[in-house]
Amino acid sequence: MEVSVVANESNKEQNRKKFKDDTRKKISVMQVIIYGLKMHIKILPFLFILINIIGIFSGFLQGFTTYITQILFDSIADILITDAPIYTAYYFVAALGLTYIFKEIFSGIHDFLSKTISSKMNGSMTMVLHDKISKIHPICFENTRLYDDIEKASKGSHVITNMVASTMHLICFYLPYFIFMGFYLHHLRPEFVFAIILVFVPVFISQFIRTGIEAKFEDKVAPIRREHSYYSNAIIDRSVFKETRILGAYKFFLSRFIETMNKLNIAEWNKAIQTNALQIIMNLMSAAGYVAVLFMLVSALLVGEISVGAFAAVFSSIGTMFAMMNRILKHHIGSIASNMGYAQNFIRLIEFPERGGENANPNFGKGIVTKNISFTYPNSEQKSIDCVSVKIKYREKIAIVGKNGAGKTTLVRLLIGLYTPSEGKVFLNGMDTENINSKSIYSGLSGVLQAYQRYQMTLADNVRISDFSDESPIYNAAKKAGIDIADTTTYPNGEQTMLSREFDGVDLSGGQWQRVAIARGLYRVHDVIILDEPTAAIDPLEEARIYKQFIEISRDKTAIIVTHRLGSTKIADRVLVMDKGRIVEEGSHYDLMKLQGLYTEMYALQASWYENNTIFD
Repeated sequence: MEVSVVANESNKEQNRKKFKDDTRKKISVMQVIIYGLKMHIKILPFLFILINIIGIFSGFLQGFTTYITQILFDSIADILITDAPIYTAYYFVAALGLTYIFKEIFSGIHDFLSKTISSKMNGSMTMVLHDKISKIHPICFENTRLYDDIEKASKGSHVITNMVASTMHLICFYLPYFIFMGFYLHHLRPEFVFAIILVFVPVFISQFIRTGIEAKFEDKVAPIRREHSYYSNAIIDRSVFKETRILGAYKFFLSRFIETMNKLNIAEWNKAIQTNALQIIMNLMSAAGYVAVLFMLVSALLVGEISVGAFAAVFSSIGTMFAMMNRILKHHIGSIASNMGYAQNFIRLIEFPERGGENANPNFGKGIVTKNISFTYPNSEQKSIDCVSVKIKYREKIAIVGKNGAGKTTLVRLLIGLYTPSEGKVFLNGMDTENINSKSIYSGLSGVLQAYQRYQMTLADNVRISDFSDESPIYNAAKKAGIDIADTTTYPNGEQTMLSREFDGVDLSGGQWQRVAIARGLYRVHDVIILDEPTAAIDPLEEARIYKQFIEISRDKTAIIVTHRLGSTKIADRVLVMDKGRIVEEGSHYDLMKLQGLYTEMYALQASWYENNTIFD
């Protein structure tokens, strides 16, 4: 059934906005924290409420110890001066002891809950991130900026959890403590409160400045860090190190690795200079404030404005307050400042437009139809597909050929709805790919692409990966792809053979891996299947056998084959010849040979290889 949807904003307009590389959206600390709070309440409501209630009690108990300490010292002073009953002092000693016991109990429970919540939330936030990435329009992955955002956002998922923990600890532990101490100090002498406030306000301001420095740093170094990681993998990764050594490219990649490492070190050094300068200012202000409060405290005692017990209690608590404030600034606020860039990119990615669309039921009888489609890759001026109109009938076998860069793979991506055209329309099985969601588009669709994956799993899992709910045997798909599961030399454990030496399994050749990829595509239940040069590592005779068998098993299916070997196109009902993003010739193999055009030229050139290698004569 063909579906027409009027969207609030078309995918084309969304794609245009996705790749505008001007200003980045500003994400404030408050937006990050609010998002994190919503996620905590949604995922772990009971534990989140419980830990914060415990935090509030712990904060007040911390402040209450100062008040009990004053009473204890005052009672001891009364005993020494007025001969008051000695047992009163023991009462306050017991009260102070119980206060410390409850503090430790609450602290232990809080630490346990904190670790539990952190572990659960980190896992949940990572799941949220992965789910979001799966919903982003595939064309967005053609933009390198998205990879920068993903690299930083992957760290940001844990950062947000820590930011929420720090924020709630500030609100539910430190805030009750400082509120209690504020009232207590104000009761003793109002100037005490204002002196402490005046000391701490500039320090808070310096930390917010540091937040900006850290955010700019992360935006700057993310692409460099990704490049650095790539060169590292090019040197040591198992999949590339053989070629790197054989071609003598080790020194090249090592030089690039060192170059990017130096760039990272310089950026880190510049950031350290700025942040450490702020830290020195903060420490000087903290020391000055500490001295000022002590001076005021001694003066108040000497003039009789506070008791000896109050002096002793406040004197002992000043160190605690400054230690707490130092911890707030360095550990909590400092951590938020240092990692704000990661958190911002997590939120940016979460708010990134998704591929929308409605559900629809495919009508395979309508085949695939394109109407004047054009496509331009992000940050490119040249059209990869230029005004292409084609109709592929249901159950028709189509071959797409052309020189490198002709647009074959891009056209296939448009035909199967992986990309949406910049101009024109694509109707896949009666569905407009611009207005239908991915699930509907990919239903009944299978494919074996040029860049197939080598999953480090068993042979059975490699084949079944498209649908583990389907428990049918893999034997038929494997046989059609030319895989002999009974070959114990290649597959010692049959279909349960692990295809990875890293996991004590076996390694396959390039051709064997391509057969596994083909079996994977055939195993998936489908009505339309794409073969995008999946047999490049297989010899021509074996390729011809696979294609012939492929046509047999897809007799009642729509099949699209992209290939460089023109001998295979004879099995197709129709051949589309592409050049510079356009379909320049169309027809059966025999019809195209009669045209004496581009197809004939390419066919004759390839035929010379198999006849007498005249290309080198």
